[in-house]
Amino acid sequence: MKRALALLVSVTALATACSSAKTQETRRLQAQNAYERGLTQARQGQSSLALSSLQEAVALDPGAALYHDSLGLLLLDFGRVDQAIAELNTSVELDPNRGDTLFHLGTALAEARRWEDAVATYRRAILQPTLTVLDLAHQNLGLAFFHLKRYREAEDALRYALSLDPQLQAAYYNLGLVLIAQKRPNEAKAALKRAQQLAPDSPFGQAAVERLKALGDGG
Repeated sequence: MKRALALLVSVTALATACSSAKTQETRRLQAQNAYERGLTQARQGQSSLALSSLQEAVALDPGAALYHDSLGLLLLDFGRVDQAIAELNTSVELDPNRGDTLFHLGTALAEARRWEDAVATYRRAILQPTLTVLDLAHQNLGLAFFHLKRYREAEDALRYALSLDPQLQAAYYNLGLVLIAQKRPNEAKAALKRAQQLAPDSPFGQAAVERLKALGDGG
């Protein structure tokens, strides 16, 4: 009788474990479907629906770093910066070696004007071999240094970004700002003119024109 009871308990425990594993797998698949649906909705410009789908994915599979990362980026697009930072921090905690997530977190911290934190996070991102946007990370790092008035470090970061991508308009524009701050107007004009030439009708191109006018150059 005791052996039969023990066997029954073992069988029940096994069935419970199998049921739990099946439930977890079902939730994982549901989360993946919600995530992929959210990406499709985001590409189609259905931002509100995408937000709901990504929130569903995170709720179903809270251990998936990628879901928190994507949700954080979308929240940032909505201007919900504090919530974006929270999601991106969670993503980093789940996967500390994902360079792109660290870059996204740095960007969110910069949006919050937390420049010191942004610098530290961009530097962490740059050290990761998984980072796919090294040029943008150095560009953003340079901008963060600029806001901290650490102009030499800003210039170094921006010039390195341009060595990686000589067509990076934002880096030329921000380099112009750094050179203005360093009272190097001729070099600033050259950088701003390059920013203008790359895409005259873009926001950076138009802003470069205004900066050039302020420097006494019609562009």
